[in-house]
Amino acid sequence: MGKQAFEHLLGFHGAPLLVGMKPAVLLSFRKDRFEDFDALLASYAPCFHCKGITVRRLAEGEAYVLLLFYRARALARFLKQPQARALLERCGYDGAAPLGALLEELARRIERQKTFPHEIGLFLGYPPGDVAGFIEHRGQRFALSGYWKVYGDEAEARALFARYAACTEEFCGRLEAGQRFEDLVVAV
Repeated sequence: MGKQAFEHLLGFHGAPLLVGMKPAVLLSFRKDRFEDFDALLASYAPCFHCKGITVRRLAEGEAYVLLLFYRARALARFLKQPQARALLERCGYDGAAPLGALLEELARRIERQKTFPHEIGLFLGYPPGDVAGFIEHRGQRFALSGYWKVYGDEAEARALFARYAACTEEFCGRLEAGQRFEDLVVAV
């Protein structure tokens, strides 16, 4: 796969982030599916930087890489919300730590556990009540499942899921129609 496939994967799985609706998205890539994955990713650094998107490797193996694409200011602001901060602290994080330190701790936990710690939902912008509900109910007894499992306001989540789906459809449609990826990504 090459540049076009990479852009379509990013658009399909990350359009809400790319247009500024969401603070972060987590994507896993099989590096061997691309001719030179690291060079391909590096070629997007100027676009991401100028649009306010940071890419962080959270985990990496021989064949795969787990990347967090995020907007630092939006994610930091989200994690500083009282409910998000309190949940991070209950999970053992220093809620007053800067975003970089929080992401370092998240990466350490992924490496140690070899799985996703449940609080990762906070780093993806999921409502803190839904992340807390997921932890408390161990992923069971949810009201709705979509982009995440919903334990709180089902109507609000349905509306947000619909906006995310419409955003993804529009982004991918415009990409398919020949618009440049760099022009579709919004600076926030």
